[in-house]
Amino acid sequence: MSNVTFDNIFMGESSDLGKLRFNSAGFGWKSFKDESNTPSTFNGSDVRGAQWLRVARQFQLRLSMRTPDRPRLTFEGFRRDDFEKVKRTLSEYFGVTVDHRDVSLKGWNWGKATVQNQDIVFEVQHKPAFELPLGQVANSNIAGKNEVAIEFAPPAASGSNNNARQPDELVEVRFYVPGKSKKSKGSDAGSDDEEETEKDEEGNDISAAEAFHNLIKDKADLGATTGDSIVVFEDVLVLTPRGRFSLEFFPESLRLLGKSTDYRVPFTSINRIFLLPKLDDMHIQLVLGLDPAIRQGATRYPFLVAQWPKDEEVDAELNLDDEEIAKYPDLQKKYEAPTFQVISRVLKSLTGKKVTPPGSFRNAQGVNGIKANVKAVQGELYFLERGLIFIAKQPILIDFTKTESISFSRVGGGIASARTFDMRVLANEGPDHVFSAISKEEAGPISQFLASKNVRLKNEMDELEAADAMDIDDLSDDDDDDVSIMSEDEGRKKKKKQQQQAQPARRAADDEDESEDEDFMDEDSSDGGSVSDSDSEASGMESDASDPMMEELRKKSEARAKKKASGEADGAPKKKKAKKD
Repeated sequence: MSNVTFDNIFMGESSDLGKLRFNSAGFGWKSFKDESNTPSTFNGSDVRGAQWLRVARQFQLRLSMRTPDRPRLTFEGFRRDDFEKVKRTLSEYFGVTVDHRDVSLKGWNWGKATVQNQDIVFEVQHKPAFELPLGQVANSNIAGKNEVAIEFAPPAASGSNNNARQPDELVEVRFYVPGKSKKSKGSDAGSDDEEETEKDEEGNDISAAEAFHNLIKDKADLGATTGDSIVVFEDVLVLTPRGRFSLEFFPESLRLLGKSTDYRVPFTSINRIFLLPKLDDMHIQLVLGLDPAIRQGATRYPFLVAQWPKDEEVDAELNLDDEEIAKYPDLQKKYEAPTFQVISRVLKSLTGKKVTPPGSFRNAQGVNGIKANVKAVQGELYFLERGLIFIAKQPILIDFTKTESISFSRVGGGIASARTFDMRVLANEGPDHVFSAISKEEAGPISQFLASKNVRLKNEMDELEAADAMDIDDLSDDDDDDVSIMSEDEGRKKKKKQQQQAQPARRAADDEDESEDEDFMDEDSSDGGSVSDSDSEASGMESDASDPMMEELRKKSEARAKKKASGEADGAPKKKKAKKD
């Protein structure tokens, strides 16, 4: 056979199909997508071993190589019937035997995790369930008493097309490793009875999780965390992520070692360094901007915030000789100064990044920053020469070049809104930010500073005050009408009140009038009765005397008149006596 070709084959993790060809000198792969591309070729003498196993994209051929830059090559997309052809080709051309590996398909989440060559292999009943390449491990730390968290390098952002959706990738795996670490007494020992607990230098038992964590760090070559550190600062208070850590500086990275967590921060991921005094004038904060961010579970920390008292001093001596120190600018062998100055200077020399101090802004009390809230989170807002930074549990960094405008507004009503205002930052791209509960006296210094930085500013509070003044003028123009209306209302109320007060007197007078009227009517009626009777007699009552009814009425009238006359005569002294008493 001169050439053996397999079509529709994927190389590595690529999504492009291509053609894989073998000959006696070596093999090569070329994509179908772009025929002008040069194929990837490899020497057959570099092939050290081969494995055939079932994967998601049908079957995979895994080749172990002797080249250090490419220790392993994978090709996927083979059919089941291709096994014999692949096995015969590699045996005849390169003298390599293809091993058929069975994969566990049970889906169990318990098994045994080991490090084999350049992979972390998770086995279930002595069959591999999945493998994790150590070359892509970015960090490893003990997340709990028996948990080992392995973080992977995030995918590189595509600068050509920012709108393109990035593929989903695994960023963290946690292994629960209980128990103590065991080691064999001898090389021939194979049973648990011939194993003993592994101990550290101080004689303490080493947990299985710690032993697995150390093995991953050694095999994954996680920077210089396994070598000697340049300098160590103990018991540093870190606000984000919260805790106390030891800061260990290595030539290529910074390590944060806590009681239960261990973070490794490569210097290449540190893009910004800020040194800011707190508003209490007693502490100094060091803020590191990280890209990619460090993770703790599902929480990302794009900023690292540490804090020291302003008057705390430290004596530090670097574990470097004169030749190594000469490689770094402004790096000294020994430091004796405040802690925040020493750490910031060491960071500046090792990372090559500029340390950004607070800007020229001063608030009403002459301090660099102001107090503000973002939603329900209270923090400190600093005005830098090129942007804003809000220091809280999750800091926020805003660049003036990416800001469309900044507006002041007063939300709500009452005394609180009269003393404070809100500052809204409108961004050209991305979300807007609202900083609330800012003291009203800070509006002047903030306006002057933003105007000096040519930032577009809109003060809605001035517009509101102008509108209130116009409303007051309108009210003053209508004072006469209001007074006349009020006068009418007051007159109406006064009249109603007088009427209410006059009602009792009127009632008393009415009672008197009624009594006098009765007496008057009684007198009139008596007199009138006699007059009418006499008149009736004179007018011809006698002509009606023959009528029994008329006669009876006349008698009753006369009797009633006599009775009233006798009653008035008897009652007059009694009435006078009552008045006298």
